Amino acid sequence: MSLHVPEVIQQWQRGPGALGVWCNLPELHMAETAARSGAQWLCFDLQHGLMDYSDLLRLMPAVTGTDITVLVRVAMNSPDQIGRALDAGADGVIVPMVNSAEEAAAAAAACRYPPAGNRSCGPMRHAMLEGLAYLGSANDRVLCFPMIETREGVENVEAIANTAGVTGLFVGPMDLCFGLGVPPGDFNNQTFTDAVGDILRCSHSAGIAPGMFGYTAELARAALDEGFVFASIGSDISFYRAGLQQAMRAAAGTDADVKSAGY
Repeated sequence: MSLHVPEVIQQWQRGPGALGVWCNLPELHMAETAARSGAQWLCFDLQHGLMDYSDLLRLMPAVTGTDITVLVRVAMNSPDQIGRALDAGADGVIVPMVNSAEEAAAAAAACRYPPAGNRSCGPMRHAMLEGLAYLGSANDRVLCFPMIETREGVENVEAIANTAGVTGLFVGPMDLCFGLGVPPGDFNNQTFTDAVGDILRCSHSAGIAPGMFGYTAELARAALDEGFVFASIGSDISFYRAGLQQAMRAAAGTDADVKSAGY
């Protein structure tokens, strides 16, 4: 594993668990609010979120100047996707569908400048805000979180966790269900819980930070209690939808349960 653990990871490992907000909407006021909500991190989702790279460039200034750690889930494990997210100002990336140590090493290398990696030099926002001093600290600061969401990824999780430059592993529980042949959302299924146990065990053994996409605050709390170091409490879409439904229910005077899509 990497000999250096970024300071923010050390903080998360020492604390009671870092709570985050998932951002799917290209709405800068929602992002601005999320960054000032008390959450420790947020993630702009370029894989499944309703945003693209041009949206990311508008959203980053809305969260700059806060204490929040900004992650980007890139669309795929490729140097251009990872490099552009970091050049836009992200503190780190969440990389989907990582199935082997070789794929994890490729993601880690794309996050770091030579000789530790192969990231091309062009840190636009960091250079604007910090100057070229960023280049001297970037490799030690950047966060790289491969996602474990397939059977192959679980089978190779120990090697992935011990890949140099990997700072943590991230679980997308619904895709992990699909990858394991488990009914989606059956998070109590033994096959699923065994896989999560392996991810946690290997992460802690390697000294890296395991993270979980929590669809709700309750699932996030359960993930932290189980041993995850960071977890999302939901997304901007789910908060907006649940808030609307709660207001409608209150105004209508009904006791019907508020249903959420979980995204």
